[in-house]
Amino acid sequence: MTEWQSITNLMVEIPENELEVSIEDYKTVEKKSGVYKIYNQDGKLMYIGQSENLRRRLYEHFNGKRKGYFIEKVRFFYVECENRFITKSYLDMYETYLIRKLRPKYNVQQTAPMRYIN
Repeated sequence: MTEWQSITNLMVEIPENELEVSIEDYKTVEKKSGVYKIYNQDGKLMYIGQSENLRRRLYEHFNGKRKGYFIEKVRFFYVECENRFITKSYLDMYETYLIRKLRPKYNVQQTAPMRYIN
């Protein structure tokens, strides 16, 4: 059963298909849109992000300019958005919902209340 949560009068569907993959196996992640969570060795949630290409984004985290930023983080979970009608706005809302609910250590910009103009 799919869970639905409200974010300031907007409904966000909480996907059930969260997958886990090790850093070494990031190439098994498909080049799809989605939201991901990065954990440290102790299982503490460190960061939540989203991308239109999960494989590329995870590579950037672990091999790119900020390689040292997540050097101690060893696991990540992700949710692929398989529906072709999923929009960037939906990814933004789902990411923001998770950040506010779970409060990861390195997500500091999206903790303020969300405001929408109707």
